[in-house]
Amino acid sequence: MMKKVNLNEQSGSYFARYRFPNLEFASTDLPFEELTPIWNALREADHATANLLATELLKSQEDLKDEKIAAIRVALAAAELNAGDLNRAKRQAGRSLDLHPKQYAAHRILLSILDRRQGFAAAYLQLLNLSLPKKTPKWDQPLTKCELHTALAAWAWQLGEWDDVAEHLMRAYPSGLEAMSPEIREEWFRLSLYRGHPEDAAAVAALIIEQSPLETTDELLQTIVRSGWTKEALPLYRDAYAKQPDSELLRRRLVALCIREGELEEARALATHGAIRLVA
Repeated sequence: MMKKVNLNEQSGSYFARYRFPNLEFASTDLPFEELTPIWNALREADHATANLLATELLKSQEDLKDEKIAAIRVALAAAELNAGDLNRAKRQAGRSLDLHPKQYAAHRILLSILDRRQGFAAAYLQLLNLSLPKKTPKWDQPLTKCELHTALAAWAWQLGEWDDVAEHLMRAYPSGLEAMSPEIREEWFRLSLYRGHPEDAAAVAALIIEQSPLETTDELLQTIVRSGWTKEALPLYRDAYAKQPDSELLRRRLVALCIREGELEEARALATHGAIRLVA
């Protein structure tokens, strides 16, 4: 396995610090008006108030529909989760699912708990094998296809299952590299190194360096060179030098690569050009 490359020293790998997305409680078109103040409190991250309102609602009404109780228990689970009581959050989510299985929200709470406990294998298998409903209540919050496969990719990453990571990322972003966020592109670059795919590494590097400073560009391309993929690195260094012709660092890198790849005439021309420029 290749050595990991940290393209951002402060934040590191996106998947290494990935957290399963929290429920947002963004819906304002709720089927039960009693849910509105609870949803408002959760949306504003006032988890104590949400917990109090939900608990009081359960106590005050005896003839609640199962679906309404399920929604209230999802709210309680989310409040407990964000308060850090994972056991109580798990119990409330389980009770919600017992009452209304056709939902995403309670499953998402359970997956968030596994994620926080670093139960990556369990989270991966649970989400992979989950039979998610096509139609859900208005208070629910489905996962998008991109969110679902990004989560699976992140947990597969933690498990070192590189081919599975690649498969999920391709399903999350079927239109390709251009649709990926900068963080995901960096992970695809690392993944290309781990899987030994020089063409993939070169393709994503070409996109990353378009908006990168010289230091990042050189770090990225030197990673490709150190991996032994000088053939793929050469055209990337050519492009980088064409955009920054005053960079002595890029010129030296390009000369060295040309020599290694047998492009001796190009190496001489670059070396001569550099000597003339230094004399001038």
